[in-house]
Amino acid sequence: MFDAQNRNIAFFIKPFNGKIACLVIWIRGFALNIWFVVWVFIATFILGTSVWSYAILLRQKKAWQVVSDKLNLRYTSTATFRSATLKGLINGFEIDVYADQPLAGKFRDGGSRTIIELTLKAPMPTQGVIGSVTFKNFMDGMLLLDKYVGEGALALSPEVYNKVRSAEEMKDYFTKERVATLNSLMALKTSPSLLIFSPDLTLLRIESTDPFDDAVRFEKFLTRVGEAAKIISI
Repeated sequence: MFDAQNRNIAFFIKPFNGKIACLVIWIRGFALNIWFVVWVFIATFILGTSVWSYAILLRQKKAWQVVSDKLNLRYTSTATFRSATLKGLINGFEIDVYADQPLAGKFRDGGSRTIIELTLKAPMPTQGVIGSVTFKNFMDGMLLLDKYVGEGALALSPEVYNKVRSAEEMKDYFTKERVATLNSLMALKTSPSLLIFSPDLTLLRIESTDPFDDAVRFEKFLTRVGEAAKIISI
């Protein structure tokens, strides 16, 4: 009885075996095609991103070289796929321009930035840091417990954060002109800045998301930073 039932079932299934096999082969081929399309898409995306990044890098190097000639800075390019560097003087201050990882950001946001560093006059009245609020986590890691709080025209904006060893010793430093300059410079969202000072060194650091691949824009920015440095410096 059971043999007869099995033969009957096999009789009805047998015609479908070939179709099922074809269906399985088609599904496998479709899956392989999907993965191939995904692979091609990813490869094309990576290649396109690389080409675009390289194009920006080439424009950046050209712009930086033009600016170095205009501002009498030393241009150095040591690798094909890396940004160049600039060194020299702006308004009497030593300046270094290069690409590096940022200090700003909640979790030290990844991605290379254009770093602009100017060495200002020292010593400042006391040790401390003043910077865009995006540097807050970095500044909070320093063993500085006091904070400058001014009023009216002498008040730093909410976009500016500071920690100092002695707020009392910093009062004379914060003139109206310096406070206005710090508020203006450190409010730049795409180019946060940080002023670090100790008895031996005063450093203004700017971390810009702009690659500055346009010579005119870059020259204007460096000129503006140089003017700000004159006011911020003691």
